[in-house]
Amino acid sequence: MKRVYLEICNACDLNCPFCSYEKGSSFMTLEDINRYTDQIRPFCNYLYLHILGEPLIHPDFEKIMDMMDRKGFHIQLVTNGTLLKDHPDLLQHQSLRKLSISVHSMNYSDSFPDYFDQIDRLIEKEHDCTIELRFYKTEKTAKSVNDYKRILIERFGSKQTRKKGSYQLDKDLYLYEEELFRWPDMNDPIISHEGTCHGGIDMIAINHEGIVTLCCLDPQAHNRLGDLKKDTLADILSSEKYLKVCEDLKNGKIDLDLCARCQYRLRFSS
Repeated sequence: MKRVYLEICNACDLNCPFCSYEKGSSFMTLEDINRYTDQIRPFCNYLYLHILGEPLIHPDFEKIMDMMDRKGFHIQLVTNGTLLKDHPDLLQHQSLRKLSISVHSMNYSDSFPDYFDQIDRLIEKEHDCTIELRFYKTEKTAKSVNDYKRILIERFGSKQTRKKGSYQLDKDLYLYEEELFRWPDMNDPIISHEGTCHGGIDMIAINHEGIVTLCCLDPQAHNRLGDLKKDTLADILSSEKYLKVCEDLKNGKIDLDLCARCQYRLRFSS
């Protein structure tokens, strides 16, 4: 398995409209995170500490990262960037492989004047991880996103990479502009029951309650594979239900209601 998403919390300090689901105030305990990651480790060493929610808001975030350092995970973080100042030693964690900052979130932050200063201080520090500045364009963010992109390109220069919308600004520093996607919703019409996806096959997600699902676009766990409070991950990944879902996806069959409504999976269709 290429990666596992672990939602260490579903709380967030912002309320951006492109996160379509209402966030809560639940935090995984250190004990649960320790137990879950022990079960994940035999299957995968790339761990993403988010689904919804802002991972840096977790009160035990530094202890979590210390735990990941000891266990030898490769960690990817996606953050809205507002709390970077509270974690000045973030880049020193040896497990941190990639830090993605959703720069478009600045438009919904009360700390707008300090937002860019936090990022500037961060990218000037010595680091071994990749830092990616992510941009989604919306009607509200278009001007500020374009202004900041221009500042970055004037400062560093840019070189387009093989990845669409991605530009290298400096060593281990990238700018990435991605098309804003729609989260799948059970109220949406069915697109089709044919196609494929990487969900389940290359990735799984574990939400803040310990529920295992196919991917990070299912925060409400419609496609529930199992519950880590009751079952082991090894049992879930060897279950008839999980194996059938993966086999169907490999054969171009979309048999799950949420997946049949998901627009994001169309990116993987030939």
